[in-house]
Amino acid sequence: MGFKQKKKNKLSVKQLAELQRPQVSLLDLLPFKRFEGKDNLLVLSGEDKKDAGYMDMLTIYGKDLDFVYGVGSEGASNIIRDYHLLLNTFTSDFDIIITRMSAETTIQQRAWLATRATIDKEMAATTDNHRYRQLQIRYQLVNRQLESLRNVAENVKHQSYTAFIYGDSAAEARTAREIFISSGGRAITAQPMSLSQKKTMLKILQDPTQQLNQ
Repeated sequence: MGFKQKKKNKLSVKQLAELQRPQVSLLDLLPFKRFEGKDNLLVLSGEDKKDAGYMDMLTIYGKDLDFVYGVGSEGASNIIRDYHLLLNTFTSDFDIIITRMSAETTIQQRAWLATRATIDKEMAATTDNHRYRQLQIRYQLVNRQLESLRNVAENVKHQSYTAFIYGDSAAEARTAREIFISSGGRAITAQPMSLSQKKTMLKILQDPTQQLNQ
């Protein structure tokens, strides 16, 4: 009595083509030459190594679930409506990239630093000992809050959304960036990235496995 041999899986023509296709890194798809200007726009490079346009990166902040789904709130529908409005009004090219990066606490830190400066000024001006002690307590609380925010920025990682905004010229890229920021409404809150953040993003694009070590 014979036994049937298992049929060997054969690769399709498409699968063979995929295997033979040369690997292309994301930086080859998005080659850049240098940073330019005080806002550190990326100058893109064409196949002939000549300048091929400009690009900027914007951090997109998430929405609090209480805002989106809060009782008596139209948060979710407002976000969807504003996102459609953005797509209809923003006619320049853009991409949204999802990565794993450090938590962003810059805005919160600035607010607490401003509060600390106000307290510091009042401490220097007051002659009332009781008031001075109250201000000291507040000053210490603010310092603890700042330390907590710095710790979050250094140690907490989360899913990050970054918008890539393009332009044929530096002026066009900057204009597109400002329009994107102002057109987001309640759907997208975006802010320019620092040079350090842009360099981190480029490293991740070059080697996506770096996200695992972020």
